[in-house]
Amino acid sequence: MAKATEGLSYVDPMFATNYQAMKANGLYRSAYHFAHPSEDAASQAQHFVDTVNSAGGFQDSSTFQLVLDLEDDDGLSSSQVWSWVQTWVSKMKVLTGKPPVIYTGCYFWNDSVGGSSNLDCPLWVASYTSPDPSCIPSAWSSVGWAFWQYDDNGARYPGGPAESIPGIEGNVDVNYFRNCCAYPDISYLCYA
Repeated sequence: MAKATEGLSYVDPMFATNYQAMKANGLYRSAYHFAHPSEDAASQAQHFVDTVNSAGGFQDSSTFQLVLDLEDDDGLSSSQVWSWVQTWVSKMKVLTGKPPVIYTGCYFWNDSVGGSSNLDCPLWVASYTSPDPSCIPSAWSSVGWAFWQYDDNGARYPGGPAESIPGIEGNVDVNYFRNCCAYPDISYLCYA
């Protein structure tokens, strides 16, 4: 997973390098866009997809659905953020043919977005708890999560001690993919 874009114009300066290296090393990969709901949703989606395309694209069997990182309401009401999310997801479906994965926390979604539908988007839940995510946003109560970010310290397992990951300096987010239910294999989330 590599950060690609944020808002309407920011591009992570290491994105293309990181994104291409993941593929070259045989890893499943994706990219994420850090949302700013106070800025135009459709334009942010276009900026994101254009950036991913310029770094090699996403239409292959090792790239899973692109990701919306939603953790800031930019001071907007939950109804405004929910409207923004619906527009962004709709534009991504047009641009990529699939809904994005939504990365968010349970309380952020329930309090700051309030959306009652998951818009057919897989969930990447941030929940630094053990042994399981402590809360799943209500919109995903029937399907559960696809990915779980369980810590930001390189721990090998939820609740485990901080560790380093070869090739990465400093703290790093660690995640778990759930091979079950609506997502029996990560290839179900890939584009080709």
